[in-house]
Amino acid sequence: MSPVLEHTLHGPADAPWLTLSHPIGASLRIWDALLPALSRNYRVLAFNTHGHGGEAGARNTMDDLAAQVQQLWQVLGIARSHFLGLSLGGCIGVALALRAPKSLHSLVVACSRLEMDAAATGMWQQRAALVEQQGMTPVVAPTLERWFTPAFLARQPAVVEDVRQQLLACPPRGYAASARALAGLHLQDRLGQLQVPTLYLAGLDDQAVAAPQIEGYARLTPGARYAALAGPHILHLENPDGFSHHVLDFLAQH
Repeated sequence: MSPVLEHTLHGPADAPWLTLSHPIGASLRIWDALLPALSRNYRVLAFNTHGHGGEAGARNTMDDLAAQVQQLWQVLGIARSHFLGLSLGGCIGVALALRAPKSLHSLVVACSRLEMDAAATGMWQQRAALVEQQGMTPVVAPTLERWFTPAFLARQPAVVEDVRQQLLACPPRGYAASARALAGLHLQDRLGQLQVPTLYLAGLDDQAVAAPQIEGYARLTPGARYAALAGPHILHLENPDGFSHHVLDFLAQH
């Protein structure tokens, strides 16, 4: 059994569970600004994806990453939880919903690419090799430019610096393992099998995953809802009010 994922708990102990899953290279701290809103009516679990905390990374598939969340739930005694994932986190959420649909009340997939073509596969393989050879520094500045709008980068230096430090602190081996999991990702053909109420969120200014791509996933998912919001890839930091409104409204219905 692999080590239990690093995690934090927030909100009332008797409230319904809500699990948060972060983008590649970041950490559970990327949710900090949203915790006051989310933890008012939910018992919020934020965790570090395998390889992103103190433990060493390993070769993982997306299904492996989902299984590690299941293991964490078992340790914490969580029978069912809502799940909110951003980017890599959303991919983990879909894999988890396919593995164990009865363990999820609902699923929110934000700014996540669920299907990789040859170009995307090559890109993730190259990033994995780059951080293994040179550490995280070469990928940090390009990542921030993809994740945020130029206006936000200029206007919110403290927030951007916090995310920069998260990226720099990510163990290269852990980043590379998750990058390779993304490189081999092919979930699109399985979206018709999803049995969990699902909301897809897209950022209209997202440079990493185009909104029409996410809308396409919603059309393939039975009963799914879709919303496109103003903002980039790290949607909840640039548009916290719109993001939390859509998430909380959806969770309350399930």
